[in-house]
Amino acid sequence: MTIPIQQLTNQVNDDAGPKYQPPWDFLPTDTNTGVGGKYIYIGYILGNSNPVTSINFVAYDGAQSNPPSGWQWTGQDLKQGAGGKYIYMIWKNGESSKKPITALQLLVTNQSTPPAIAGYDSINQDLNQGAGGPYIWPYYSTTISMQKKEEVILAKV
Repeated sequence: MTIPIQQLTNQVNDDAGPKYQPPWDFLPTDTNTGVGGKYIYIGYILGNSNPVTSINFVAYDGAQSNPPSGWQWTGQDLKQGAGGKYIYMIWKNGESSKKPITALQLLVTNQSTPPAIAGYDSINQDLNQGAGGPYIWPYYSTTISMQKKEEVILAKV
């Protein structure tokens, strides 16, 4: 059984992370990879109630104070401190006509268009638009499960 993504967030750090922040899990890719600025990660919680059914990333020339009508967001500029466009993650939950989103990933590449990844749909928005550096292409899936990270805790002896 593939459990959908239920909630999304961002984590902003001054140094590399992401930091452990239960109950959230985070994608390991910094949305400012290769361009400086803050270390920014996309976080998620899996669950079956009111799943995320649409996700997009939108770029603006200036800071925004509200998401596009009908969408949710964290209000976090994914390019904070790096220059370039102001890029925001937006999403919708519980659309009855759409399949729940079950996985997200970010691909850092030198390719100017998102390459195909089996089982994933690309979102045609470079997360480094206007900031230089590599391309960062976001992807989502409605069939693949998020890869559960194994938390390693080392005991001091």
